[in-house]
Amino acid sequence: MITEAEFERRKPVWTAFSQFWLDTELEDEDLKRIAHIAAASGYTIAELRDIYLYEVAPVVSPNLLTVAGEWKGFDEQWLHAEARKRADHRSLWLRFWVFVRIGRVLMTYATERHWHRIVALLPTFDEPTPRIADQ
Repeated sequence: MITEAEFERRKPVWTAFSQFWLDTELEDEDLKRIAHIAAASGYTIAELRDIYLYEVAPVVSPNLLTVAGEWKGFDEQWLHAEARKRADHRSLWLRFWVFVRIGRVLMTYATERHWHRIVALLPTFDEPTPRIADQ
């Protein structure tokens, strides 16, 4: 279970990463803003990758599979509550789903390019740069 301080630290990252799954095209400025939030969080790239794959993707990835998906932004209370559930407990099923390439691809097929762009942008900020451990 994550602490309240950790919950507060993760919330901006969850909100920022959730934008990858909105039914809109992200511009370079959007990606720079998201990268800045990720850098400011102080998480390593490996930790950010886990947040992206295990806490955000399972919650919001179905949005891109709907005919009229959310495009303005996800309800933050709902998003934070659902992401926290996954941060508190990574089920065996979810870990398997991410480990099996097809599961990861189904959740991130439209967002991996954004992820790689964020990782490329991280070293450009004055904030403490996340350590490169695992991309």
